[in-house]
Amino acid sequence: MGKTSLENTGYQIIDNFIQPNECDEFLEIIAQYRENHELKEIYRPVKRRSLRYQVIDGEQIKEGLGKIWDFYNSRIYDLISGLVSIDLAPLANTRVGVNINVMQPGKSEYRWHYDRTRLTAMLYLNHVEGGETEIYPNYRILLENNSHTRRQRVLDSFLQIGPIRALFGKKMVISPRAGRVAIILGNRCWHSVRSVTGADERINIISAFDIPGSEFPMEKGLDSYLYSQADSDSADPNYS
Repeated sequence: MGKTSLENTGYQIIDNFIQPNECDEFLEIIAQYRENHELKEIYRPVKRRSLRYQVIDGEQIKEGLGKIWDFYNSRIYDLISGLVSIDLAPLANTRVGVNINVMQPGKSEYRWHYDRTRLTAMLYLNHVEGGETEIYPNYRILLENNSHTRRQRVLDSFLQIGPIRALFGKKMVISPRAGRVAIILGNRCWHSVRSVTGADERINIISAFDIPGSEFPMEKGLDSYLYSQADSDSADPNYS
């Protein structure tokens, strides 16, 4: 099977993937969960744009938000399976496989990075002002299909220099819209999230997929960086 449009462009946007009543249902069960579970804010200040958000990780979703867990393993998985020419699967690392990201108005943002996994689906549950996802589709040149090398880090850093990025990159901006899903080749698309400028929280469901049996050398350190406030430098080239 030849490459699909997603594999050629690095991203695909589908509006109205779920209907308004489904968005409302997900938002309601998330709100009910938050009544009994305080969400810890993760804050990692860096230059340009920091990492600052609240998160419900996949282990918490599997235990307390079964409807969203099932949605990840069924409808989202069925969607991405029809968009790529390789076999992908939900992650063995439950904590990372599906997350709910909550971004507070005026302070939350998500730093520039690549994902550790091949494919990421971002389902927006509400419309907010600001909070756009910025991506440079298929911008990364992967060496030997392995991001954890010194050569890869040097190349990534070079391509992230402003004038180089302006010359060779093409930035796309994806606005949050209820029911919209944006699918990206996460380990190839450099991406980030702008601060929310309106009065409402930005809430979306992030789903990740990769080749069955895939391993990620820096996984433990990166998980600590993304899901806790424990001392960590991430030690991962995807967050260079």
